[in-house]
Amino acid sequence: MQKSIKNIAFAGSGNVACHLAKGLQMQGYRISNVWSRDFSNAMALAKGFNSRACQEISGLREGTDLIIIAVADKAIEEVARNIGEFDGIVVHTAGSVSIDVLKGNIENSGVFYPLQTFSKVIPVDLMEVPFFLESSSIEVLQVLEEVASKLSTRVYNADSHQRILLHVAAVFTGNFSNLMYVIGNEILENANLPSDLLHPLILEIARKAATGDPLQMQTGPARRKDTVTIEKHISALASMPEYADLYRLLANLISNKYK
Repeated sequence: MQKSIKNIAFAGSGNVACHLAKGLQMQGYRISNVWSRDFSNAMALAKGFNSRACQEISGLREGTDLIIIAVADKAIEEVARNIGEFDGIVVHTAGSVSIDVLKGNIENSGVFYPLQTFSKVIPVDLMEVPFFLESSSIEVLQVLEEVASKLSTRVYNADSHQRILLHVAAVFTGNFSNLMYVIGNEILENANLPSDLLHPLILEIARKAATGDPLQMQTGPARRKDTVTIEKHISALASMPEYADLYRLLANLISNKYK
């Protein structure tokens, strides 16, 4: 295993691979190879970094010190198995997948998980993104810490159990809160009101949550135990029974937090 990383390859060509490759190249690393199930996607990403597109996963090993697997969670184990014998380090980027899916096939393995939502067309400041590392050995961890510290000022060690809980927390905070925005938009559409009416509220709530204790920031009828208003809201959702049920459930959860 090489103690200093210079050349990095990617299995995967999606959002995570795109942002990490860009950030790593900006920090002086060479993106050596790219593989994707769709070879045209591998070629497109490789072209942007003057690297080689691989038709076979095993091709990632050539001239590479670190292979980053950035594919769908269910595909990680298969991709790792098909890399073959490799003297360098192989990591995956998933929050909810154990490091154990790599240990059976790769001697020097790890997890390189960035806690952020990525879209190719939206820039992300990686320096502000928390990275969570796990490794098969102290030596591998030291190498990964060196790489991660060049990308971000927020680098942490987290084992697979901690990381799955972290991922659950991220789903609640990100995916589920976004669903609330979707529902809010639908309710406004039913009232023939523009959805951008909610934008100032969304921004202010996010600002408060990021700068204070969300438990103390909670407001609204459930926090006040205003059952009259709660029942009015639920009645107003009569044409959307799934949302009425969800409202009641969430209102009860909030109310129970403040006994």
